[in-house]
Amino acid sequence: MATNVAAKVAERVMGDIPTSTTQAMYRHPTGEKMKAVVWHGKRDVRVDIVDKPQVVEPTDALIRVRQRGLRPCRSLTTHSCYQVTGTTICGSDLHLYQKEIMQLEEGDILGHEFCGIVESVGPEVRGLQVGQRVVASFQIACGKCEYCKRGLSSMCDTTNKSSVQNAMYGHRFAGLFGYSHFAGGFSGGQSEYVRVPFAENNLLPIPEGVPDERALYLSDIVSTSYHACKRAHIKRGTDVVGIWGLGPIGLLCAQWC
Repeated sequence: MATNVAAKVAERVMGDIPTSTTQAMYRHPTGEKMKAVVWHGKRDVRVDIVDKPQVVEPTDALIRVRQRGLRPCRSLTTHSCYQVTGTTICGSDLHLYQKEIMQLEEGDILGHEFCGIVESVGPEVRGLQVGQRVVASFQIACGKCEYCKRGLSSMCDTTNKSSVQNAMYGHRFAGLFGYSHFAGGFSGGQSEYVRVPFAENNLLPIPEGVPDERALYLSDIVSTSYHACKRAHIKRGTDVVGIWGLGPIGLLCAQWC
C-alpha cells in the first residue's frame, strides 16, 4: 500500500511523460455499456458493467472481444470447433491480483491477451477492415520511434506515460494493455470491447482456417516463450535445457526446444 501511494505522489509531482497516444477510454457515443474485469484492490477483482469505449484517434481500432453467435471453422472437419473470439488470463496477472505492481488504480480494466473482431477503425488505419478477425499484441507500439524501427517494439518509448518507471530504471518499456499505470494506464482486453491504439502495428489479421483459440496464443505466450528460447541460443544436439515451471510458457518453451 505504501509503495503504491508513494508512486502516485511521485507521478503527480514529476508529471506524466508526454506520449504519442492518449490513455483515456472515452465512452461510446451511443452510451452503450459492456462487461469488463476490473481491479478494485488486493485480491479484489470483479466483473463490472462499464462504459463501452470508442475510437479516439485516427489510428485506433475498436475490437469486439465477445461471443456473438457460433459458426464452424471452415477448414476444419471437426464439428466442435467454432469461432467465438476470446481473451485469457496471463500468469503475470497474478502480480496485479496480489497488488505487487505499483501505480494500480481502482477501476483499471485488466487483460493483455485477446483476439476479436474489428468493430470500427479510425480514418488513418490501413490494412484492417470492419468484421475482420484479429489478434492483439500485449504491448502497444507506435511503429515510428527509433526502437520500433529497429524491431524493438517492446521498448517503444512513446506509449508509456509513467515518469516513475522512467526515474527508477532510466527508461520505460512500451505501454501494455491492462497492466497498471506503471505500464501506461491503458484499459485491457478482459472486456467485451477494447480500444487499440496504432491498430496497424498492434493487430495481426487471423488467416481463415485458424481458429481463435489458437490465434489467441500469439498475443503473448507464443512470442514470449519463443523469444526466451531464441535468446538462450539453444543448439540442437549439444545443449541440455532445464525448464522450471510447466505452465503455458514452460510447455511452449519445451516445444520450441
